[in-house]
Amino acid sequence: MVNVDSQILQVASSACNAAGVLLAAVAVAAVFHRNFSKLFWYVPAMLLSAWLETKLGPAFAGSLSSDLAAYRHMALDVFAFSVIALVFVWLRLKTARKTIAMQSGLQQSKRIGATNMDAVANPELRNIMGRFLAAADSADTASLAEIYDRTFTCIRVADDGGFVHLSRQQMLAFLDQTVKDAARSSGSGHAAVQTRETTIHHAELVGDTGLVLMTRVKDLGNGWEPMLYNLVWKKRDGNWHLLREFVHQKSTPEWK
Repeated sequence: MVNVDSQILQVASSACNAAGVLLAAVAVAAVFHRNFSKLFWYVPAMLLSAWLETKLGPAFAGSLSSDLAAYRHMALDVFAFSVIALVFVWLRLKTARKTIAMQSGLQQSKRIGATNMDAVANPELRNIMGRFLAAADSADTASLAEIYDRTFTCIRVADDGGFVHLSRQQMLAFLDQTVKDAARSSGSGHAAVQTRETTIHHAELVGDTGLVLMTRVKDLGNGWEPMLYNLVWKKRDGNWHLLREFVHQKSTPEWK
């Protein structure tokens, strides 16, 4: 009978340990997520688990009263519960952040390119269009400098009457500044623009000139909005370059 009783106590003690770690994990997670109301329930429950585990231990099972040794054992249980829970929650949050980052990268990679890209029949122009969209969304000024024609101009108008006329140098300087701002604020140096979808509606060639009409749904800081693009491409020395970019958007563009 003694062996049976010892096994039962051991199982019960292990159950209290498991419950204590689980309750501590919930409490630690509540602190991370600033949901402090949960602490009023889970912290006392964790202390109760530590007290029960102490009383079920071989050294204290025969007495209902608690002495200094019992309190030390209980404090050690609480410390162990908290440390194990902290490590577990930290690993879980780290894994979750990594998963979110990977999903975000996948979503970003899916946004590069466009729906109905086959509307651009010329394979060389279609390829440079893909490079342009990727470079524009990631503020890759080095790639854009190669894609922009030497006489490139960007003209943007808004529903409220806003108007912006940017030269090649001004456009590249603005994008360079956004990369520097991103580096200062987040340390990433990456000034990606949020783009939800891109659709090419029409494309045609007129000699060495390519015309592409497309819409993009982007977030420029004022929420998602549709933007209409009319791109004029020019083939020089065997390579396509973006000559003009006409954009109509909802909110007034702000360029510093």
